[in-house]
Amino acid sequence: MQTLKPSILPDNRKFVLYPLFAGLIVTGIGLLIGHVIMIVLPLIILAVFPGLPILFHLIFHLFVRIHIDVDRLVVRDYVGNRFVKYRSYQQICFGDIAYIYYLEKEINLLLTLRTVLKKFKIPAKEMDYTKRHLMERYGIPEGRFHAFERGSQKILTDYTATSVLMKLDEIYETYRIPKETRKEIKKGLKDDGNFNFEYLQDKLIEYPVGWQDLEDLRDEFAHIDTDTLSPFLLTKVRMARYQKAQRQRHGGGTLRLNTGLVLANEDGTQKVYLMHFHDLSEKDVLTLMQIIQNNNPEITYLMTKKERGRLRLNNSR
Repeated sequence: MQTLKPSILPDNRKFVLYPLFAGLIVTGIGLLIGHVIMIVLPLIILAVFPGLPILFHLIFHLFVRIHIDVDRLVVRDYVGNRFVKYRSYQQICFGDIAYIYYLEKEINLLLTLRTVLKKFKIPAKEMDYTKRHLMERYGIPEGRFHAFERGSQKILTDYTATSVLMKLDEIYETYRIPKETRKEIKKGLKDDGNFNFEYLQDKLIEYPVGWQDLEDLRDEFAHIDTDTLSPFLLTKVRMARYQKAQRQRHGGGTLRLNTGLVLANEDGTQKVYLMHFHDLSEKDVLTLMQIIQNNNPEITYLMTKKERGRLRLNNSR
């Protein structure tokens, strides 16, 4: 069994060493000239940064373990997360992993679903959003849920469209696309039927857009994967706490939550929440994702090309 742990120091040690050296030099000068503020102030600053981040990562290092067994992934997380209600012991067989995605995608869909079904007063503590449960527990008409299912493509597209539009803006600037064409495309994309690669390719055909940029644009559309709903509907997210934090604009905790990685089976009944995934070193991230991919090449990554790049998965589907 191989075990991975969050790293104490960042991959780029300069973020720690440079402030440390600078602070110690200033303190040293303060000692030589007998200047109390020059002695104390750098030490206080160093205690905050990089002191506090190192302390937190030390805690993660001591109390979070990702065990890679022969046929499964086992996570022991005694730190937990105040926004996600998962047990300290999680596991999932490699063969059962059907989807991998960032938790932000799950949160976005559930927030939208709650908005669509607002009049049915679903409690924020609810964690089962499957059709059968919502119909039986809250009397939601089947047709209403079917309407949500039919509209799920637009719902998730509203979230994932950001990467498409960013790539489109990059193409605009690189190839100096006229403002008139940009306005026409922007207006056209408001029609759901035009939000596809073929529409943009047709609009850009008269301009010398490179094939690689077009392929990148095609890829952003291909990896939206908005037809998939099932893995998101059984959640461990404490939506009440999340929404309260968002209203109070305490964005730091929720931002960290959004970068958690979720490994889910086909219907979402089995999930592992890797909330400290990005606390691993780059080497361990690469090791973990390669092992998962090698054990189950059929996994679908519900994320954009840029997000897959962060996982070192540029060639995966």
